[in-house]
This record gives sequence, C-alpha cells and structure tokens, in this order.
Amino acid sequence: MNIRNATYRDAPSIKLLLATLGYKTTTILLIPQLEKLFDGKDNQVWVYEVDKEVRGFIAVHFLPQLGFDGELVTISYLAVDETHQGQGIGKALEEYVAAAAWKRKCDRIQVHCSDWRTKANRFYQKQGYREYPKYYSKRLVYAE
Repeated sequence: MNIRNATYRDAPSIKLLLATLGYKTTTILLIPQLEKLFDGKDNQVWVYEVDKEVRGFIAVHFLPQLGFDGELVTISYLAVDETHQGQGIGKALEEYVAAAAWKRKCDRIQVHCSDWRTKANRFYQKQGYREYPKYYSKRLVYAE
C-alpha cells in the first residue's frame, strides 16, 4: 500500500475511476489538470496504489476562510476501484486527507455527496461526517 501525489501518468487510471462515479472525461483533459491545477499545495490529488496499480484516488482543495482561523478542506472526488471496495482503501485515503488537514490546522473537511449515493453516504458517516443542511448549486451553461 502506498499513498502518493498523482502525476500525469496516473491520468488513465483516474479516468477509469471517475467513470465509476459517472463522470465522463478524457485523458487529454486530465493530464494538464494534474500537471497545473493540482499544484501540490492548495489543490491535491493523491492516489492509493498496490503493486504499482492505482486502486483509488482522492482530490482535495484547501480553501482560506474569512470568518474562521483555519482553512476549509473540500473533497471534490473520492473513488475506489469497484473490485477493491470494502478493503479499507477509501478509509485510508480519507484518513490521509484528515492528517494533512490536521497538520495545516484546518477548521473542517467538507464533502458533497448526492442522496442517491447511499454506499458513499454510509462511508462518510462511518468516517465521522455529519450532514450539513442546505447546499446549493447553480449550473453554468456556456454557448459555443
């Protein structure tokens, strides 16, 4: 077991893991995102690998807060290969993020998880997350 920073070489594996969450993306899109947007400081992608194979990943963002002393950590994606779920991979990734947040003296960790993802909701509840009511989202549509 090894948790490490993701690199552009992990893009094909992350693409497959995103597909298990219902997100269609391309390796061509992921490579520059992993190289530039996820800079290793405030935006991180960590992968969990076994025998040099990526089995899961987590993407997080450390955000400053005006009203609180510590940063807010947001988990934007957490996925584990379906054949390896229930083996502690998601828990290890979440605990890795919690340890990183603790080191940075963050105020809290937040994750958005749709109601229909019942297994994921149970997972987060087991990890100590509590529902925080009223999360709103506005979809932006751009004309091409």
